[in-house]
Amino acid sequence: MAFHNPDAFWYLLAIPVFALAGVLFGMIARRDRKRFAEPALFDALASSTSEVRRGFRTAFFYAGLAFLVLAMTEPRFGTKTEVVKRAGVDVVIALDTSFSMLAEDVKPNRIAQAKHEIARLIDSLTGDRCALVVFAGKSYVQCPLTTDYGASKTLLDFVEAGIVPIPGTDIGSAISESLDLLGRGSEAGGESQIILLFTDGENLQGDPADMAKKAAGKGVRIITVGIGTPGGELIPIRAEDGNLEGYKENKSGEKVKTSLDEESLKKIAAITGGAYLRQRGGEVDVNAVLDEIGSMKKADMNERKISRLKERYQIPLGFSLACLLAWISVGERRRDSRRDDRRARS
Repeated sequence: MAFHNPDAFWYLLAIPVFALAGVLFGMIARRDRKRFAEPALFDALASSTSEVRRGFRTAFFYAGLAFLVLAMTEPRFGTKTEVVKRAGVDVVIALDTSFSMLAEDVKPNRIAQAKHEIARLIDSLTGDRCALVVFAGKSYVQCPLTTDYGASKTLLDFVEAGIVPIPGTDIGSAISESLDLLGRGSEAGGESQIILLFTDGENLQGDPADMAKKAAGKGVRIITVGIGTPGGELIPIRAEDGNLEGYKENKSGEKVKTSLDEESLKKIAAITGGAYLRQRGGEVDVNAVLDEIGSMKKADMNERKISRLKERYQIPLGFSLACLLAWISVGERRRDSRRDDRRARS
């Protein structure tokens, strides 16, 4: 047995207080009776009162209060099996980990800001499954579809620029890997699947529009989130202690400047009927992403059987009502046998 509201047991302390108050009022009433009439006269007037009936009424009253308190504790015992279904959306978050994400036109840098926004987004999910794909010149699944948001954020913490050993930026590969992940691990249809693409949009390999069309063919929307600024910034090279050692250079020895490619990201989103969002003022409008997810059809992800304790407050509540009704119904006066005999003879 368990009690959902055990603090209610403290109300039991009020019952002896009521009982003590009843004794005190009884003593006051007896004192007042002595003033009203002589004891012999009062005994004659009150001869029809039954002390036994009065005792029963008192017992019913306090028993009713005790059972009422027990009902307030919400006792639970016995088990019942329930089938719990979970409905939601499958969300794949693809994060660009190419070296261009080290640019500091967004503080502290692009990838750190992207990870911050993704963590905020995961914290805001309720019931939806999320997965994490990291990409540069190739794509990998960092975290499969799960509702364990704590595990997702832990794996996100390990992501850094250069985690993918193949350099470059292949956005098409990220979309392809995300679609494959949804195909392998999701039973939901495309109307309940979405890809969130966090990148600066600088694509160095292939044409991501082709993979966007493939996603659109499956009914999967893509929301692109632009991280960086159109003006661009050099890519710093820092030592382990954080000190600046120089800037990334191309094969010709020229410093590489990376810029946010908004047009490409808008095109990808438009092909799939998604949306393009840009980081502004240091943050992405996470609510806009949640609104997109909230507007999607919720799919039944899984169901499981769970055992719960049955609520049994009805039992003590029923006893309480019965006792209080008995308290009201039982009178204090004994039946007058002589009066009954006269009625029978008449």
